[in-house]
Amino acid sequence: MKKLLFILGLFLVTNLFGSKIPTSSVVKIFASVSYFNYEFPWQAPSVYKYTGSGAIIENHQILTSAHVVGGANFIEVLKEGDPNKYIAKIKYISNQSDLAILEVQEESFFNDTKPLALNEKIAHRDPVTVLGYPIGGDSIATTTGIISRIEYTPYVWSKNNLLSIQIDAAINSGNSGGPVINKEGELVGIAMQSLKNASNIGYIVPAILINTFLKDVQDGKIDGLHFTATTTRTIENPTMKKYYNLKDEGVLVTFVDRNDSELKNEDILLTIEGKPIANNGTIDTKLGRVDYKIVLHSKQVGESVRLSVLRDTKIIEVSYKLKYADPLIKMELNQEPKYFIFAGLIFTPLTKNLLTALDKEKYAYEMLFYQQEKNAEFEEPVVFIKTIFPHSVNRGYTSNISVIEFVNGIKIANFAQFVDTINSSQEKYIIIDFIEKKRVILDRIEAIKSFEEIQKVYKIAQDRRI
Repeated sequence: MKKLLFILGLFLVTNLFGSKIPTSSVVKIFASVSYFNYEFPWQAPSVYKYTGSGAIIENHQILTSAHVVGGANFIEVLKEGDPNKYIAKIKYISNQSDLAILEVQEESFFNDTKPLALNEKIAHRDPVTVLGYPIGGDSIATTTGIISRIEYTPYVWSKNNLLSIQIDAAINSGNSGGPVINKEGELVGIAMQSLKNASNIGYIVPAILINTFLKDVQDGKIDGLHFTATTTRTIENPTMKKYYNLKDEGVLVTFVDRNDSELKNEDILLTIEGKPIANNGTIDTKLGRVDYKIVLHSKQVGESVRLSVLRDTKIIEVSYKLKYADPLIKMELNQEPKYFIFAGLIFTPLTKNLLTALDKEKYAYEMLFYQQEKNAEFEEPVVFIKTIFPHSVNRGYTSNISVIEFVNGIKIANFAQFVDTINSSQEKYIIIDFIEKKRVILDRIEAIKSFEEIQKVYKIAQDRRI
């Protein structure tokens, strides 16, 4: 059965707890958020109102989920026992790890509050309590459960695969950003998402990643968690182990990002920071056996880790520098989508946002660019999207999301270059060739003149956002 995860929005609760619950450490968050539809990038955003929860931590900061406040135009917070809402703003946000820090303009908000201390020490079967605010009220409510799994899981908000803690606390949609505490009242994670169509299965961002985030922002900017396009695969098949002369250790490097000069295809990673990497890609940690990437995600971009690598039958030691490299097809968050209308045809960068909006059609495009990487000639795919504003200048043309390869024989590397190539052209015709072996030919002068009429007829504000 296909498992679907969904982000927790508003908190629907059950059990109330006793006096030991740190009510002075939990806040309710009200956010007015704008969302763009990437399938129709020229349209104005829709505005929604959401509520979520947050945890007060040291230095008068509120920790919450990025998806609670991402794209917010206006944020207010409310603390237990105070009828007044206070204006807050985003100080730092890491969409990658679905975490954000809010600051409140009025310092008096933090009177009679107590910051929660973080504790990374967790284990299977440990009891936890989830705190948050129920729909229709402003009082804190709680649910309890135990830690059932500690493993890597896709984060719905960022589409990144990161460490998460699965709990069986009876929570439903709505507790996003709320603290999850242990029996000592220490923060062990932030409520993030749950498993759709399954009862009592929730996921939290663990304290180990929260601490990485808090250390990251100390220099006043977000570098993010280590990420490159380099991929590895497990070596669990007996014949494969025999071929590489392995026993119980090692994972195979199957693709190397152009930024990862320290690695080569067919490398076998044997250890990381002295810890043996099992054939299934896990290492032994204080959290139990988890994916070896936890070592990369516990450190800061720019730091290095020690790898033992089997390369060409020899074991070598490699100092691997952590880095963040944008993927070829990005997930854009808290941004306005780019677009360019020319001759009533609409062009935009290919993003994960657009693929998500396309839903059923996205898999074909994911496979088209599977494991392709950025290079000097290809930094960002540009597409001709489905919608066309019908006009005499574009009669006969249709699109089903076509990827641009050339404009008047010039190889297109990114969206900005695409727009500039058309704007700067003095040719009579604009000839657009696509990867799918399609072609569009437009009269340049007629195409430029057409926008004035298209703008009036279709009520379009502008022909571009770049």
